[in-house]
Amino acid sequence: MRTQGNEAPITAKEIGRRLGLSQPTVSRILSGASGHRVSPETRRRVVDAASQMGYQPNALARSLRQGRTNIVGFYTGYGYLDARNPFLAELIGGLQRAADPRRLDILLHGVFRGASTDDIYGELVDGRIDGLFLHTHADDPLAARLRDSALPVVALADTIPGIPSIVADDAAGTSCLLEYLWDRGHRRIGYLRPSQRFASVERRLETFHGWTAERGLSVADTPIYEIEFEATKPALEAILAAPNPPSAVCCWNDTAAFDLLYHCRNFGVRVPDDLAVVGFDGLLADPRLCPRALVTVGASWTDIADRAMDLLMQQIRTNSNDSAADTPPLLTRLPVSLAAGDTA
Repeated sequence: MRTQGNEAPITAKEIGRRLGLSQPTVSRILSGASGHRVSPETRRRVVDAASQMGYQPNALARSLRQGRTNIVGFYTGYGYLDARNPFLAELIGGLQRAADPRRLDILLHGVFRGASTDDIYGELVDGRIDGLFLHTHADDPLAARLRDSALPVVALADTIPGIPSIVADDAAGTSCLLEYLWDRGHRRIGYLRPSQRFASVERRLETFHGWTAERGLSVADTPIYEIEFEATKPALEAILAAPNPPSAVCCWNDTAAFDLLYHCRNFGVRVPDDLAVVGFDGLLADPRLCPRALVTVGASWTDIADRAMDLLMQQIRTNSNDSAADTPPLLTRLPVSLAAGDTA
């Protein structure tokens, strides 16, 4: 058995020589190819001999034959790739679960070196991956480069024009949260939004404005607090300093809501008695860090990952000419459901 050192690896030809079989027959069996008339006994003999002789499949050679690497990429354009971020943890975890039964690996890409758009683009299209999950915003110059490339791409969480995108139903989710607060008597409702103008943020904010206007709430009744991503302390200070503060706050995402709950606890603000708090994304918080269950809405993370994987594989198969496939939809909006916690 040659498994260590500088000795050449075991080949399908050597296995065939031992068993009295041709190299093509052994290769087809070891590759798992179907449609060839090979008896179960012959297949078992080849698999057993390969195991005994220490045969290791050559992934590079297989990818060259198939025109596929069976690796898909995940790229985030927000300058971080931190597993402690609950949104990324759910997103990447869902993709991993969707990739496993398809025998795919996931290669994570992030921007840590201040690389240029050209450098990042070059890494993504260098042939290591069959397709890409793109987590960025529409104004990212990389998105336009990828849209015009031959690489199969699916955008996640935000709409990217010209690229198949998977998003939660922002309008339905925001309306659901507002209905929840309205039914509990709240008539002064604030909204926490980031300074960045992402498509999902704008859809949620537009829904907030339209929904509250339909119910006769004034601009004074519905103050908007602009924050830097999830840094909510200045917004809470502004709320507490207001002569007639809102009784409830909608946060643009759950991570911002978790941060707001943290500062409420430090400032002695009772939730939901003094201030009701709701979020968006359907994330689960660590109860040791966030003792209250957040009221939130979100799409199923399993559904997001499965639909995204299906869309990407559809494009990959089309590129590989394995099968004819329809053009994937440019926008897939997934339904959301309410998680009624105790923060509102």
